[in-house]
Amino acid sequence: MALSSWRGGDAPPAVTSDPCGDVVSDVNSFQCGDTVVSVRDLRVRGSVVVRQAGRGCVVGPASSSGRICVQFEQREDLSDNRLNCLPDELRHALVGGHQVGTRVRAARPLEASRGRSVAPGMPGIIVGPARELHPPHRRLLVRFALNGDEAVEEIACDPDDVETAIAGNFRRGNAVIATRDLRVGGAIVVREGVLGSVIGPSSSDSQHRVTVSFSHREDGSRNRLNCVVNEIRLYLAGGLEVGARVQVTRTVSLGSGGPPVPGGTRGTVVGPAADEPLVKVVVRLDNVPPNFGPAERELRSDDLALVIAGGFRRGESVSAAKDLRVKGVVVVKQGVVGTVVGQSATDPGGRVTVAFARREDGRCNNLNVVPAEIQRTPCTGGLVPGDRVAALRQLLVVPRGAYGSVLGPSCARSSRVAVRFQPADETEEEVVLHVEPEDLRSLHAVGEDVDDDGPEMPDGGDEMTEDTVRATVAGGYDRGDTVAATRDLCVRGKVVVRANVLGTVIGPSGDDPTGRVTVAFAWREDGKSNNLNVVTSEIRKVEPRAVARGELCAICLGELVEDEDTTTGSAPSTAPEEAAVGGQDICRMPCGHVLHAGCIRAYLNHQTASTRLSPSASTNSTSALAPLKPAQCPVCRRDVLP
Repeated sequence: MALSSWRGGDAPPAVTSDPCGDVVSDVNSFQCGDTVVSVRDLRVRGSVVVRQAGRGCVVGPASSSGRICVQFEQREDLSDNRLNCLPDELRHALVGGHQVGTRVRAARPLEASRGRSVAPGMPGIIVGPARELHPPHRRLLVRFALNGDEAVEEIACDPDDVETAIAGNFRRGNAVIATRDLRVGGAIVVREGVLGSVIGPSSSDSQHRVTVSFSHREDGSRNRLNCVVNEIRLYLAGGLEVGARVQVTRTVSLGSGGPPVPGGTRGTVVGPAADEPLVKVVVRLDNVPPNFGPAERELRSDDLALVIAGGFRRGESVSAAKDLRVKGVVVVKQGVVGTVVGQSATDPGGRVTVAFARREDGRCNNLNVVPAEIQRTPCTGGLVPGDRVAALRQLLVVPRGAYGSVLGPSCARSSRVAVRFQPADETEEEVVLHVEPEDLRSLHAVGEDVDDDGPEMPDGGDEMTEDTVRATVAGGYDRGDTVAATRDLCVRGKVVVRANVLGTVIGPSGDDPTGRVTVAFAWREDGKSNNLNVVTSEIRKVEPRAVARGELCAICLGELVEDEDTTTGSAPSTAPEEAAVGGQDICRMPCGHVLHAGCIRAYLNHQTASTRLSPSASTNSTSALAPLKPAQCPVCRRDVLP
C-alpha cells in the first residue's frame, strides 16, 4: 500500500532537486512497511513519547493530511498506540547505515539501462531504499548523472557497491593527523600532529567537514570532532605524502606471487595500503615491463627512500648559499643553517623543502628552494654529518666512550656540533647533545676497526692514545671543569658575565693558550652564546654541591636522597656531571641544577632525538630543526651545553 498514487515506473515526486543535488523528502518518500527512525525526540502534549533514533515501521498514511502513521518499537509512555508524524521527523533506516541524501561514489563498475554503465568513482546521491520484494529493503536506490547527461538514472545497489563521498576525498578508516592545533570554544582540544581516524562526513556540513575520532584530546573527552578538510591530512607510513617521488632501496618480493620489484625502481606514492595502512603505501612504479603486472604495488615504507632534488637527504644539515627572497623581500640571509625536510609538495622533482633556523620576516614556515640555493654545511673540527664519533669524557648522561653520529652544526653555537649518542643498552634512550669537537674522537680513521660495542677506550683512568692527547689548560684546569666567575667580566666596558655565574671549561684559548682559558658560561648579559676567553684569576673551580636531604628532582618530583657512603668517590673529578646518590644516579646540569640521570636522559630524548619519529615532523619546521637546537634545562630553560 503506497502513501499516494505514485507508481514504481514514474519519476518519484518525493525527490525535488537538481541531478545530484540535495534530496528533499515529503510524505511520498515513505511506503507501507518501510523501516524508519525518528530524527529528534517526538512529543505529545509536551511530553516525550519517542526518543531520537527510535525505530519504527510505516503503517500507512495518517488520517490528517501530510502526516505518516508509524508503529514505533518502544514508546516512553509504554503505550502501543501508533503515532502520526511529519515527514521531516523521520528518516529511512537504510542498510549499511546509510542515510537518504548522503553523497556517495561508485566503488565498482555498475550496469545501467540502455547499455550504459557507471564507472568507479562516479558521484551519486542516495534517494532511498530500493523497492524490491526479494529481499525487501536490503538494497539502496542511488541516483547517478551518467557522463554529464541531463537525464539521471536511479540504480538499485548493494551497500558494497557504493561508498560514502567524504570531503577532501578522504575515505572511512583513513588514518589522518591534525595539521594544526584544533580549538573548540577557543580552547585547544587536539594538538598538532595527533593521529586520528576518519569516521565519515560531518552530519552538519558533509561537503566541507569530516568527522574524525582522534587518539588523544586535551580536554580528556572521547567525542569525535568535525574538522574542515585543511585541518587534517592523510597520514602515510614513514612520513611520506601522496605524490612523493620514492625509490625502492632493495629488491622486494611480493607475497601475491608476482615478480619482485628490483632495487632502484622509482615511483610515485598514490596513497595508503588497504591492509596495513600504517606500515605500507601504494606506489605507482615507473617504466613497468609488459609482463610485470599492475604498476601499482603495496610496499613497506622501510623499503622506500625519498628522491629529493639535488641528492639531498631528509634531515641533512644545509645552509643558504645566498640571500633567499620571497616576492622580492629577503626572508633568509646567506649562511643561515637549516634542515632538509623533504621534497617540495608543489615541485617534488625540482625543489627541496627546508626548515631554516631563522627567517628575517619572523615566520617559522618551511621554504621551498632549488638545490642551487642551498649547500651542505660542514661542521667545525673537520667533522661532517654522518661521521661516527666517540665521547672522550663524560658528557652529562653520556658516558666516556659512548658511540654517536654527527647530525650537523649546532644552531646555538658555531663552535659545537650536534651528535646523536647511542644508548648503552636497550633500557636507555638515545640523546642528542651539542658538544665541542675536542670532546669527540672520530672513528673514520683509515684502518680503524669499528664495531657495535662502543670504542675500546684504554684502561688506566685518564690515559689516552696518542691521537687523543689534548693540550693542557692554563691554571691547571681540565676540559669539562665547572667554574664560576670571580667578578663581573666586561667586554669593551660592558658587563657580559656577572660574578658567580657558572660555566664549563672548553679548553685553552686559541689566542693565548698559556695564559687564558676558554669558558662557556651558562648565562651572558648581552644575550649572546659565544664562549669567553678569560685569565685564570677571573674564574675559580667549583666543586659539585652536595644534594640536600629532601631535595626533589624537578622532572619526576622524586626525592634526591643524599647518602654519604655512595656519593664518596662515586664520580671521577673529571666528570662531575653524573654521580650516585642514594643508590640512584643523578646528573648535574651545566647551569647547576641537579636531576635524576634517568629523568634527564628521557627528557633529552623527548626534546631532541625522538622528534624524528613524529608524524608531523615533515610539516613542522620547529620539529624538523629540533636535533640541531640544544635542549633546555627543565628548571631554568637555559641551553644544555656540556
